[in-house]
Amino acid sequence: MIVRLVAVRRVALFFVALIAAPAVSVPVQSQAQGKPSIPPNDVQIVLLGTGTPTPNPDRQGPSLAIVVNRKAYLVDAGTGVVRQANGAFQRGMSALQAPALDIAFLTHLHSDHTLGLPDLILTPWVQERTKPLRLYGPPGTKAMADHILEAYQEDILVRTSGIESGNTTGYKVEAHDVRPGIVYQDEDVAVKAFQVKHGSWKVALGYRFEAGSKSIVISGDTSPADSVVAACDGCDALIHEVYAGRGPNPGKPSLSVEQWMKYESEAHTSAAELGEIAARAKAKMLILTHWTLLADTKPDDMVRTIRQKYSGPVIVGRDLDVITP
Repeated sequence: MIVRLVAVRRVALFFVALIAAPAVSVPVQSQAQGKPSIPPNDVQIVLLGTGTPTPNPDRQGPSLAIVVNRKAYLVDAGTGVVRQANGAFQRGMSALQAPALDIAFLTHLHSDHTLGLPDLILTPWVQERTKPLRLYGPPGTKAMADHILEAYQEDILVRTSGIESGNTTGYKVEAHDVRPGIVYQDEDVAVKAFQVKHGSWKVALGYRFEAGSKSIVISGDTSPADSVVAACDGCDALIHEVYAGRGPNPGKPSLSVEQWMKYESEAHTSAAELGEIAARAKAKMLILTHWTLLADTKPDDMVRTIRQKYSGPVIVGRDLDVITP
């Protein structure tokens, strides 16, 4: 049986847990003393886009938000990210109104995870965001942001110097190329990056968020990786990509089944492999995103395969699901 939307309310108070880790290439921000308590229902996961490169109008590009104490921290920026965030805002998630979107973490630079980056840089600014976007990701992130701003320089010039009278700060990007370790910390969250294995990418990252007593791990795109198991280690929610079944990719008809399955095995995680990973990681909840069903495989088939090894709650993520770990 597929477990869909989960929103469990628990009465508890918990405090930010800081993670010890080696120094990284960017400074940790706001190392505040005396962490405030965070109501448990103020830690939520919002799946903005659960799709793949296949242009499915029901599943936008990969992106999600970790909302802590009414502040949204985005992970990845797939197609439609700002419109999906606004959809969540219209459903009551105040943290996801466009001007408030000012921090994001990229797992890797594949186009399906970054096509929404110009949108995330510019649209909230057009909607009167005044803060620069803080952006963290693997090597190449800063160069990508710089090139996007260069590509839109005429738009920025017209909006700031023309009759629109746009502000001169909200379009800017404070981009950081990061390596594994603590990459960000404020009074509510600590974010630790860890390396995963994704095909030919030299650096692809997953992230662990610590918020109060809650821990949330996002795998990013990866083949089976021990680093995911280590990062979770009993985490409250493991958000992981997955594919199920065997068959061709309808979007790449030039590739044989054998060629496509070779790619899947080297770049992604099968349902059977994910069941083992989630069990080893002792994840308290498994959330599937960026999921792919090959041939005539159904979501129920995918979940049954995972459950051969993992007995915890399994959520097949859908766009705009709100989940409380």
